[in-house]
Amino acid sequence: MRVVVLCAEPEQLEKDKEDDSIPMILRDLGCHVTIGRFDVGDVDEETLIARPASMVVVDAGDELERAHRCLRRLGTFAPLADVPTIVAVTLARLPGLDFSTGLDDFVLKPIVPAELYTRLRQLDWKGATFGTDEIIKADDLVIDVAGYEARVKGRRLELTHQEFELLRFLAQNRGKVYTREQLLSKVWGYRYYGGSRTVDIHVRRVRAKLGGAAGALIETVRNVGYKMRAAGPAVEPSDDAVGDAADEDEELAGD
Repeated sequence: MRVVVLCAEPEQLEKDKEDDSIPMILRDLGCHVTIGRFDVGDVDEETLIARPASMVVVDAGDELERAHRCLRRLGTFAPLADVPTIVAVTLARLPGLDFSTGLDDFVLKPIVPAELYTRLRQLDWKGATFGTDEIIKADDLVIDVAGYEARVKGRRLELTHQEFELLRFLAQNRGKVYTREQLLSKVWGYRYYGGSRTVDIHVRRVRAKLGGAAGALIETVRNVGYKMRAAGPAVEPSDDAVGDAADEDEELAGD
């Protein structure tokens, strides 16, 4: 795991060989560590683009205001904008922690290595995307193919047989676009004689059951069909796409 540690005095932290320093703890955990200033001015963008970071740790300690400014800066610093962020803060400053600045988690100083390791693993799991014959994970969505169930952030989805099959198929072929006719053939089978609007209805129902950001995983490709979004942040729909979705809902309501 590649971790970027941001702090007030990176030169001093780099020289610090104390076992309880965050870089030393991370290295002991097997992480590749890069140290930079709160303002990320000394962080090499090209290196981060070539070898993306898995996590950012903001070593705030008692300097909470500087840490908050750092978090806001991260939101505009492209190589780290979408990377999960943990803030290391003292207990005395914990009540002042501002979650609106974009942090994903926090850990108390002095650092307990086992706690930091657990929080890193938890954030890494949340952002992970992978698939096996039995388990498919896409962001917060986890599909247990063998157990025939799907969950979002641990919440079990009440899916019909066909809804589950549609979701499973799109997740197993993430990033690929399928027309309504292709989905009818591959999910419903060649013997299904219903119209292609059946696909629209099921996609709408699955999106509603997924809810929020998870629902946005299934994207409409205008004039083509549907796909499950490939790994990465969701793209805001254009005005035309929003209009198409509204027209589609009106058509479905009339069916």
